[in-house]
Amino acid sequence: MTPQQFRYIVEIAKHNSISKAAAALYVTQPSISKAVRDLEAELGITILDRTNKGVVFTKDGTELLFYAKMLLEQLESVVHHFQKEKKADLTKFSISSQHYGFAIEAVANLMDYFSERRYELEIREGKTTDVIDDVYASRSILGILSLTDLNKHFFERHFISKSLMFTPLASLKQHVFLRKEHPLAQLQCITLEQLRDYPYLTYQQDDMLLHFAEETLNVNNIGKLVYLKDRGAMNDLLSNTNSYNLGTGCIVNNYMNPNIISIPLEGSNVIQVGLLKRNDVFLPEELLVYIDFLKLALEKSMPKDR
Repeated sequence: MTPQQFRYIVEIAKHNSISKAAAALYVTQPSISKAVRDLEAELGITILDRTNKGVVFTKDGTELLFYAKMLLEQLESVVHHFQKEKKADLTKFSISSQHYGFAIEAVANLMDYFSERRYELEIREGKTTDVIDDVYASRSILGILSLTDLNKHFFERHFISKSLMFTPLASLKQHVFLRKEHPLAQLQCITLEQLRDYPYLTYQQDDMLLHFAEETLNVNNIGKLVYLKDRGAMNDLLSNTNSYNLGTGCIVNNYMNPNIISIPLEGSNVIQVGLLKRNDVFLPEELLVYIDFLKLALEKSMPKDR
């Protein structure tokens, strides 16, 4: 048994309805129903009787409800003891994203929108698998990532197995990021062959293979590689060296070095940028506001040749 199951039971009692309890907790009705069934099986009792007028607590269910309320109150007392400030009016959520400037610009706009309220936001930047794991484990309520032709089918199967839903926002051609003084900066389109002699910058080693098709480039022949963990280092190296990076081509003003440009990659893969969430989680209104800001920032930064 878990505190989450007790919260479900208390919420059902408050609304006399599983569906209303699910809406209040931003989860799906089947999730609550399954949690109640699992608890009934574990304790060997029947908690709820389902009637045409809704649900009714059994004698055992009523007794369990008493203990559930008592235990949750004790848990809240512990939290209140160690967190001196009451957070009833606090807007709080976490978002995980790949290293996208438009995702951060949307956060900045959300902060302006929240200027008259208290909030606690956590923005987690990482590689593709980090974003997926964060959303699956509920460390973040929303993920922002991209899929390519090379990895789309793999990740779609992965999402199904983890009960995750990917919602596309935009489809973009793969671009090369480089500085304005780069020897290839005057080209209208760049080939992988032309990039062979220049250092390739990437955020993580395990995702690098997803950028290249084996028939176009053997990644073992890339002799100059630099692995990075943050956008600041990426921006600094791109703007000051003849290195390059592959990505969406989105140029985010004020969140990227102005010396960085993007040029289409010839014969490139299509990149699909989108949102990732758990199937059993409903997004609160505050997060929908963030998504609106995200769409605006993405649209504004997308390359014209997308």
